Amino acid sequence: MGSSVGMSMGASGIRAVRTSDGHSFTVETFPSARSVPDAEDVAHAIRAIVDRPDAPTSLGVAFPDPDYSSALKTALVEEYVSEVHIISEISGTIEQLRADPEFRYRTVALYDLGATGLEMTIADIDSGTIYAATRSNELSGSSIDWTVREHLLTLDILAEPRNHEEEASLLEFSREIKEALSTHEATQTSDGQFRLMDRRMFDLQIIRPAERTAIALRDLAEMSEIPPEVVVAIGGGARIPLIRDVLSRYLRIPVVVPDAPELMAAEGAALYATRVDGARPPAPTVAKRSARTLLTPLLRFGLPSIVAIGFLSWMVWPDDGTDRTVAGTPVTTIADTASTTKVTASDEPASAADRSALPAAPTVTATTTAAPQPDPEAPAPHSGNGGASYDGGSYGGGNYGGGYVVPPPPPPPPPAPFGLPRIELPQIQLPPIPRLPFP
Repeated sequence: MGSSVGMSMGASGIRAVRTSDGHSFTVETFPSARSVPDAEDVAHAIRAIVDRPDAPTSLGVAFPDPDYSSALKTALVEEYVSEVHIISEISGTIEQLRADPEFRYRTVALYDLGATGLEMTIADIDSGTIYAATRSNELSGSSIDWTVREHLLTLDILAEPRNHEEEASLLEFSREIKEALSTHEATQTSDGQFRLMDRRMFDLQIIRPAERTAIALRDLAEMSEIPPEVVVAIGGGARIPLIRDVLSRYLRIPVVVPDAPELMAAEGAALYATRVDGARPPAPTVAKRSARTLLTPLLRFGLPSIVAIGFLSWMVWPDDGTDRTVAGTPVTTIADTASTTKVTASDEPASAADRSALPAAPTVTATTTAAPQPDPEAPAPHSGNGGASYDGGSYGGGNYGGGYVVPPPPPPPPPAPFGLPRIELPQIQLPPIPRLPFP
């Protein structure tokens, strides 16, 4: 079994988990300059993973919303990365719960408290059916960070931030305090002089919005077709102890918080990619073709095409003596024959040399009557007074003694043989597209 990588997005950056057995996972984080990584950041991280010598055999990404999915697909095309399985964060969580042998519940209420908002879903684990889902901005990781920030400013130990960089540093410091209060009772400065915030004060700051979200989840569970058997709290905000207590008090069903609630979607994406690639059938082998299979399409399609092309060529380029219309009806043309033309001149040449300088006789088109043939028994014409004979006519005595026969024009050249032009298809050299090796 090859390794698989799953990825998800959060306030801390891009989280990538790798597994080889489907049970143990190693975590790697790709930092992002933005509060929430965008599609281009995720595509760059995937590009870095597949270019490594230990590139995974399967790769999946869990996206927070449908718009993010379409943007991620476009970014992956620009990075020339293929074979990436993209699923929703809810589907990734269901995939992880389905693969957990210790999780014995079927209908669950998912409480996903992330950096930008809260996703609440009632789903069936076995079939993956979503019975009800809603999103709330009543509580989020960013809103909790802002609450801690406001409390720190009331202590009169911090100055108001003057620019964007100072504001970002203060929010990051507030996030560290929030995470520390998930496991500790109080926080203080490194020198111990100032007590920053304790868990009791923290709970008082967020208990009202937490209770409202618990009521909203209870109403969603009542509207679903099948009531949930358990609440699964995921996302970075699920580590807050108050969240588990409020959910248990308002829904009165067990509340489960995984060991790494912020990695549930990424782990599920890795398991989903492994399952889909493992179920893919092997590529079919190319069978050898016999002579019969090669000749059958030629006899079925090739010979009729050749006959049709030959008939069209016969219609377009007919024989020398006949012109045909499209219907094939012969059209009689006027034959080129000789015509006798008598020429008189008042200024006759005085000698044979002058007569030889005469211009060539014009070509005259006559009727279809054949030219008269000379009589074999008639005496041969002779020239008189130094005249010269020319095709039955003579130049004698300085005057033209008869007509002359116009030679027929040369036959037209034969038509060029019919042939189809050679088609040259352009060859486009694509850039190298890395593909993930599959077992």
